[in-house]
Amino acid sequence: MKIFSASWVVTLNHQDPISNGAIAFDKEDIVAVGPLAQLQSNFPEAEHEHFDDCLLMPGLVNAHCHIDRSGFFERYLVETESGLSPVAWLLEGLKYLSRTPSELIAQKIKQSLDHTLKTGITCLGAMTHYEGAFPLIKTSGLRGVVFQEILSGPDKQAQQRFEVALALIEKYTGGKNARLKMGFGPYAAYLLSKNLLNIISRHAKDNHLPLQFHAAETFAEMEFFFESKGPIATQLFPAIGWEDLPPAHLKTPIQHLSDIGFFNAPMSMVGGYHLSAADFPRLSRGLIRLVYCPSQNRRFKLGQLPLKQLKEHGIPIALGTEIFSSSEGFDLWEEMRIALKEGSTPLPTPLELLKMATTGGAFALNLDREIGSLEAGKKADFLVIREPDWQKDSIDNLYKEMILQTQTSSIQKVVIGGKTSRE
Repeated sequence: MKIFSASWVVTLNHQDPISNGAIAFDKEDIVAVGPLAQLQSNFPEAEHEHFDDCLLMPGLVNAHCHIDRSGFFERYLVETESGLSPVAWLLEGLKYLSRTPSELIAQKIKQSLDHTLKTGITCLGAMTHYEGAFPLIKTSGLRGVVFQEILSGPDKQAQQRFEVALALIEKYTGGKNARLKMGFGPYAAYLLSKNLLNIISRHAKDNHLPLQFHAAETFAEMEFFFESKGPIATQLFPAIGWEDLPPAHLKTPIQHLSDIGFFNAPMSMVGGYHLSAADFPRLSRGLIRLVYCPSQNRRFKLGQLPLKQLKEHGIPIALGTEIFSSSEGFDLWEEMRIALKEGSTPLPTPLELLKMATTGGAFALNLDREIGSLEAGKKADFLVIREPDWQKDSIDNLYKEMILQTQTSSIQKVVIGGKTSRE
């Protein structure tokens, strides 16, 4: 049994931060959270470590990224203008994966995983085309879900990617308590037939497998589904070998997916910038968890996330990085700083953003019973970070300054499953 204490414990459940608080954990699990004096009284034999001028908080959950494209992202930092449209970006990324030696892809993944831990991310939702990603992420000690990407080309190629995903899931699925899980990553509805989408969804439901997909990300996607026109039809399809365009669906991507029975089980969706009024209840009924990637939105000017309507329909929101959010790598603190200033209507509060980056991410990956907040019964995944300078007249100031001031250098310790992964 161990007790860690700090100036504040930020639980991010339904409890205010605890001044001079502590968490008690035994092996992988949190046993209790509360004032230090109370925990020391309850567990007098526990080993105790105190962190002056610091706070304890849950580990961050990056609910979506393409970590196998790390080397590709380095060429086009968010802060620079690449001139690539979202469609061109997708094509160039696929070229990178097909033309880059697997040893280099693996090297870049390892570097990104190392930086991921340094930024305080303890759980990862990684959609990946690279078949060797799972063992690399597992070795890092991170918790999470690896979504094996299914996309590209005519149905025969997509079918092959589905079969690869099935084989990898069978190979790497390791029981209920495995720290890292496998799932399906059908990239987007415009890259897969409705028959294959339905098969993937039913297989995920029947076998209780996680599923993540992109939808309603770009105006080009809306144009394609309504009219079978635009960049997806004229640029993407010819480049990946599709000879015949499907007829116009005359509906949104969400309506299409709903009508073919894709929303059979809880799943996470990356995007959500282009939603019609009729889409929101469909997402709500389908138990969809939305993943918001602010740096991607800023780079490609995708649109305003309709935060008000999403909240009104009870659609949970998580944060992801998708692409590099800084010159160093995937960084949820930078995503929160971007989202605090721009990208949604209305802008989220600091507390809402911190919850998106923790409890929201855990819910999106179907890990909310294990992680996301500091409370008894959950896994001991948490951070020790330096307390920011803040006006103590309102606890909301603490949340805001945590986002604005926390950098990689602020993170004193990263703990996953009760074991220190970084310090």
